[in-house]
Order: sequence, then structure tokens, then C-alpha cells
Amino acid sequence: MKYLFYFLICLGVAFAQAKPEAKSAKKSILTEEEKIKFLFSEIEKSEGKIFFIRNGDEFSALEASKHMKKKLDYAGKEIKTANQFIEKIATKSYMTGNIYMVKLADGQKIESAKWLREILKRVE
Repeated sequence: MKYLFYFLICLGVAFAQAKPEAKSAKKSILTEEEKIKFLFSEIEKSEGKIFFIRNGDEFSALEASKHMKKKLDYAGKEIKTANQFIEKIATKSYMTGNIYMVKLADGQKIESAKWLREILKRVE
């Protein structure tokens, strides 16, 4: 009986230690390709609400999405993750190096990378 008691205590300790690890191991169920598609979807859903500023000119969300899709196609297999997409495609102009901005409905401007990272947090 004494051994059974010790066994149950050890088992309880093992479960108590395993439970927090299981929570911290929570990962996104989306693939990286799906995350990139999700970002495009969110950009396109923002049509009429926000504008992207590229090299000083404002573009609609749909125009910005189309431009980024062209850049992504051009990059080919170089872009493997959603974070690489943000860093290499959706952050700045390849030609001028100017940072892309997002003009929100209230007129506030933020860097596109910051805006997109906040969106990405929803699925990670």
C-alpha cells in the first residue's frame, strides 16, 4: 500500500509538470503558405478602410495586394515564411528602399511591417 501511495504521488507530480509544457507548446495550425494567404486576405478585406503608401503615393488595399503578389511571384521560392514575406516583400520598396506605410481610417500612419505583424499574431 505504501508503494502505491508513492507511485500515485509521483504520477501526480509528472502530470503537474507536463501540463504547463503542453500549453506552452501551442503552435499555429496554419502552414507558412496559409499564413501568407491569410495576410493577403486581411489586406484585401481592408479595401476602402486603409491605404498603403509606397514611394509617397497612396494605393488602395487591393492595389497594394496586387503589387505584393507580383513581388512574391518574382521572389519565387526565396520566401518560405510569413515573416520573410513581411520583411522582404511587404516592408519597403525594392527599387528605392523607402518604407511602406499604412494610412489607417483615422489618418494615422504606421509602418506596413508593424501593421502586418499585428495581423499575423492572430493566427500564431
